[in-house]
Amino acid sequence: MNTRTNKKYNISVEATLDVIGGKWKCVILCHLTHGKKRTSDLKRIMPNITQKMLTQQLRELEADGIVNRITYH
Repeated sequence: MNTRTNKKYNISVEATLDVIGGKWKCVILCHLTHGKKRTSDLKRIMPNITQKMLTQQLRELEADGIVNRITYH
């Protein structure tokens, strides 16, 4: 799923921007620095993001090893 693994970067900033670039990832990460959050908590504090986009961004961050997902039953 992660297509960035084969990509070569000249400087580390390129890799960083590739992983956390975009409109929402930095915002999501800022909220997560204050502690663990459920997806519904993130959606509530970020009302302008769609559920689909939030899920997509979280999955990409998880695939890149930036966040961990815990499933509660």
